[in-house]
Amino acid sequence: MEEEYIQGPPRGLRALPRRIVAAGGDWRSPRAEAAFLQVVEGQPEGAVCLSVGGGPRRVHPRLTNLNIGPFPNVDVVATAYALPYADGTIASVYCEAVLEHLEFPDLAVEEMFRVLRPGGVAFAATPFLQSFHGYPGHFQNFTLDGHRRLFERAGFRILDSGPCVGPTFAMVDLLVNYARAFVPGLVASRLSGFLVALAGVLLRPLDSRLHRHPNAHQLASTTFVLARKPT
Repeated sequence: MEEEYIQGPPRGLRALPRRIVAAGGDWRSPRAEAAFLQVVEGQPEGAVCLSVGGGPRRVHPRLTNLNIGPFPNVDVVATAYALPYADGTIASVYCEAVLEHLEFPDLAVEEMFRVLRPGGVAFAATPFLQSFHGYPGHFQNFTLDGHRRLFERAGFRILDSGPCVGPTFAMVDLLVNYARAFVPGLVASRLSGFLVALAGVLLRPLDSRLHRHPNAHQLASTTFVLARKPT
């Protein structure tokens, strides 16, 4: 059973265009940001807010990072298929850029449902239009409908869903990866990727408007789901 969900960027000169893309920010939709805040804000004192696949970065101080290895900022070493918590004991779950790396994402979402207390919420952000990025495996991306159904099958009720990182970011990120993979010659490949990344920094603010378009999820880089475990 594949259970790798280590997250980490490529390194060295080859990674420079991707670093430029990341440095410019990904212009997340306000709805996605508001959904994320429901996971970390307003939770009782001492409640566990679990980040499945968290680390090496701590996204929010309230989150307890869980991953399969003792990487930086990882608090709990465990697999997403067997969360080391009793039934109904977790206040909320955060899971970003992880489900695409799991061969059996349904099993992981069922585990989230099991450990969440009744009324607890889960936020997931998962790629739709992104290139292969195996750390070390990459098994699937999700349309918005597929993302929603993944959580509904586990018993969750969907509170909100939609584009998280928008179409402009998706276009730039794919073009950078295209240049890295297919433009012949090391210098030409890196230079073209660098120029696309710089142009993308200028274009990125378009997503602040495109997030409101009813079809934004059809070309989004990632989509989000906010779901609640019924009481």
